[in-house]
Amino acid sequence: MARVPGVRTIGLLCAVTTTFVGVSSAPAQAPERPSGNFGGGALVPPPKDIFGAGNAVIGLRALAERRLEIEATVRARCTGGDITADVKIAADGTFSADGTATQQPTRDEKVTTTYELSGAFTSPTAIEGTLSATLQRSAEGRKERCKTGKVTFGARRPGSELGKRGAQAGARYYGTTAQRGVGPRRPIVLRVSADARRISRALFGEQVKCSDGTRSIGIEAPSTNIAIGDDGRVKDREKYTIDNGATRTYVEDSFSAVIGRSGAKGTFSLSDRTVDKATGNVVQSCRSGEVKWTAAP
Repeated sequence: MARVPGVRTIGLLCAVTTTFVGVSSAPAQAPERPSGNFGGGALVPPPKDIFGAGNAVIGLRALAERRLEIEATVRARCTGGDITADVKIAADGTFSADGTATQQPTRDEKVTTTYELSGAFTSPTAIEGTLSATLQRSAEGRKERCKTGKVTFGARRPGSELGKRGAQAGARYYGTTAQRGVGPRRPIVLRVSADARRISRALFGEQVKCSDGTRSIGIEAPSTNIAIGDDGRVKDREKYTIDNGATRTYVEDSFSAVIGRSGAKGTFSLSDRTVDKATGNVVQSCRSGEVKWTAAP
């Protein structure tokens, strides 16, 4: 799994301001009453940075009275930002939101995300949309500003059907995990290579529980270009050490999948243990446990 400083952090939502308006273009098959949890996002192809501009994960939950809860994480060159919104779905299945959200990932860091987002239900189980954001990061007296650019995303309410084993060539699979954010289930998105033999990229929202009683949230990525077996199975496991100066963190992550033409399912597990170099004492340990996920193209 890819670990980037500032990605897995203890999230503190300081302020969110959101407005919403209707979207003019109507989808072809808008559902009468959208319902359930949808998840997905967007992924740029390798060798572009998976935690750079153009990558995002998004979870959505359609509720009664055409309410839609949205939770997303977007990435730009200098940092990542979180978005939350609660909007109304129009009669034609469209929705939109814009606003500003501020998070404090660490005591010395603040990230402000100003965003615009719009989308449409193209079927009872599918959403397509776009988002863009400007992020400003302040840390240790320095300020950085960067943009996501226009990001086109997809989201699905996945079912249990996998279909014939083996991935669709060049497809994106969008879905949800068993973990939940404030409202929607956490999202996952996979990008399949043009020859259908590899998951070229994957990204998912996650949460771990730590030994000091805190919960750490963020996004994670398995290895790039993981082979897909003839039976549609995928396995990725990584163990490595991070030197933090006075402490050392031991990381052990795993990701698995079974991919078919109509859907995919799998699990992930994240764990890390930070040890004081001088004493050998464990300073903190964090674990997700085994988390199931499902996705659909």
